Order: sequence, then C-alpha cells, then structure tokens
Amino acid sequence: MSFLVELDRNTYPPHALDDFKTTPQFSLPNARAMMWLSQLAYETAHRTKVESIVESWGLTMHAFVSNDPATGLPPHSACVVVAGGHGATFVTFAGSDPGKFNDWVTDFDAVPSPDDVHTGFQKAVATVWPAIETAIRNRPASEQALFLTGHSLGGALAVLAAARSAQELKIDPTVVYTFGSPRTGGPALFQSYGLGDSTFRFVNGTDIVPTVPPAQLGDYRHVGHAIQCKTGGRFDDPETRNIAPEDNKPDFLESVAQSGLANIEALAGLQPFQGLGPGLLKQLAGVVPRLVPDHLPGDYFRALSITV
Repeated sequence: MSFLVELDRNTYPPHALDDFKTTPQFSLPNARAMMWLSQLAYETAHRTKVESIVESWGLTMHAFVSNDPATGLPPHSACVVVAGGHGATFVTFAGSDPGKFNDWVTDFDAVPSPDDVHTGFQKAVATVWPAIETAIRNRPASEQALFLTGHSLGGALAVLAAARSAQELKIDPTVVYTFGSPRTGGPALFQSYGLGDSTFRFVNGTDIVPTVPPAQLGDYRHVGHAIQCKTGGRFDDPETRNIAPEDNKPDFLESVAQSGLANIEALAGLQPFQGLGPGLLKQLAGVVPRLVPDHLPGDYFRALSITV
C-alpha cells in the first residue's frame, strides 16, 4: 500500500472491536468494526504495524499476504489479513490503492470469466486463496464465526472469497460486509451466490465505484443487500435507503446527477466540503466531484459515525 491510503498508527483506537458481536444479523456496531478491519488491510506494506494493531484489538494473526511495497508486484495479487478473536475469524482485503499500478490492472481486467466473474477480481483472489483456505480450515473452535470484509476492490474480493468458502470448503461465512464495492460478476454468479441474505454492502452517497462495471457490460450485477445514505449523511439516518439484491443499484448516470446536485447545494449554501479524515486524500477531496470523495475510506468512517 502507499501513503495515499494509510493512516498513522495512533489513529487506530484500541477499542475498535469492543462492540463487535458474532451475530449473523445486520449490525451497525459490527459494520463499524468491519470498516476498521478494512482500513487495516491498507497497511500491509508494514507488517509490524499491522501486528501491533491486531494485538491491540485482542486478535491473533492467522495469515498475512502483501505485495512488494515498492513495485506492487506480483500482478493480480491481493493484499489480505486474516486474524481471529472475539469469537470470530476475520478475513479482510485491501481495496484499490491509487498509487499502485497493480490495482489498476486488476480493476480494468473486467471481461467476465467463463464462470461469469470479473476476471481481474477472480485472479486476485486466486493468488491468495491458499493462505485464506488454510486459515479458515485451521481456525480454532473459539473463532468459528467467519466474517469477510473490504473497502472498494477489497469488498469485491471479499464477496468472491466468501463464495469460494461456501462452494469449495462447504463453510458458509457468518456475514460479509463491504464498503463501496464494485459489481463482481454476471447473472450466473448472482444466481449461484447463496449468501445474499448475509451479505451487506454499504454505499456512501454518490460513490462512483459501486456503479461499475456498468450493469450493461456483461450484465454485471451486485449481490447482497445494500444500505445507501445520502451524500453528507449517515447510515443511521431515517432516509437511508435499503436496496434489495435484485435492484442492482446504484446506477452510474443517477449517481453522476446526484453528485452534481450535491456540489451545487454545497456551493449555494456556502458549505465547505466534508472533511474526509487524515492524509493527502483529504486535501484533494474538495477539488473533485462528490462521487469521488464519497468513495474514500474517510467518508465511510464519517458516514458510520466514526471519528478518525
């Protein structure tokens, strides 16, 4: 990973997982814990840092896979952390890093595979699957609940890893939480994915990434239930939308239009752009359309009522 998506070690609070419960039901406290784990996966260029955070959260590391910090190689590889504690095993994938060419290759390799899955995402999961499979099979009795999560690209990889666990290992994940995840495959994946009722994907405002690949490109589809708040809103707001899996939302053109309206409303009200958390991306967020900063991890933290 690069400085564009990493946080200072002191930003990670020791209490991040204190409210986590091993429930298979939708839970905002669990979603907040999963967002912290999703952010942790962006730190895989610094193993000792990850180990320190994992220990502070009362977890034990079971698997760790990272690309070369300088080159981002090997190609099509994913970055993943598997850790256990609090009654569960957590598999968390890193999302796209704007500073890594390898992630761009993965994201744009979007031709559907023979089994109707985004080819780039499928290859990325395959590179790390042996380590994940071993960790899942060998998880202790005290960590039998299985949670998968990730932000952006990491959310798509979490979905595909969950499907592999269910189909190949005959181990159904307890819950899958994703944040700003793109579509992962076509109708065949949608029909065969048996975890729709235990998969929850968060969409912040007009975030552009959940609109791609476009539904018309190979009939790409989302899986699982979506929770979408308004730009600048929070996921516990009354107006937050709950979207059924078959609706395959959000739509690209709708998100572009809503993003434009959000920018106009902010300017008309002389409102500054929302702070998106620490780091360089916060400084860049105010000069691009809302559908881009709505995707950044910092704004997902804000929408989940987490202060960073």
